[in-house]
Amino acid sequence: MMIDNYTELNEKLSRLQWLLQRQHFQSHAERGPMADPTRGQGRVLAILKLQPEISTKDLSYLLGIRQQSLNELLNKLEKSGFVERIPSEADRRIMMVRLTEKGKAEPQSEGDFSGIFSCLNPEERTAFGDYLDRIIAALEAQLGIEADEESFDWMNGARSRMGAEMFERLMEMRGGPRPHRHGHPGGPFRGGFEGCGGRHGRGPAPENMPGAERFSPDYTGPVPDRDGTGPSGVSSEKNEKGE
Repeated sequence: MMIDNYTELNEKLSRLQWLLQRQHFQSHAERGPMADPTRGQGRVLAILKLQPEISTKDLSYLLGIRQQSLNELLNKLEKSGFVERIPSEADRRIMMVRLTEKGKAEPQSEGDFSGIFSCLNPEERTAFGDYLDRIIAALEAQLGIEADEESFDWMNGARSRMGAEMFERLMEMRGGPRPHRHGHPGGPFRGGFEGCGGRHGRGPAPENMPGAERFSPDYTGPVPDRDGTGPSGVSSEKNEKGE
């Protein structure tokens, strides 16, 4: 009789999530919030280093976060003198984010994650990625997460505004495959994705689901281990803070 290990797998995933968050806190404490080009303020700075002036709407889509969350990040960056917000000359209703000279001079690392996955060989990393794709796709189907027409309209407009080459570079930084307008081949539209060898990818974050924002890489609020214990009863420092 096969042993039900669903609970064990869920606990391991929770443990992995907690460890990744711990690693981020440690990196933040050692190098500061700007050093990591894949998280929080550092991620905004990395995009602006490629596109020194961009609208807040475009930036919000590229980061995959809500406008409110973006404004919180921009407030911190603006207060530190790394960016400034100005009305667009073409349409003053549109707010532009511009990288300052201080922001241009701020050093950033390349974001090397090889240490996390170095315990796996290339074949194992590929298989692990396939398993994650399947789990993500199943959860998206359960939660009803779909790509919307607004995302496609933004992509078409952004490609025209930024130029095809710059748009492609920024989309690579965004991470994850892109929305496929027709969803799964041979079936109705379900917000499926193309890319990554035809595998499913992540859809937009479920903004109206309580607690969903905690799983965003840009989330800066409380997490379960802040009470002093993490998964499996591992203690954590109470003074750890996000970006």
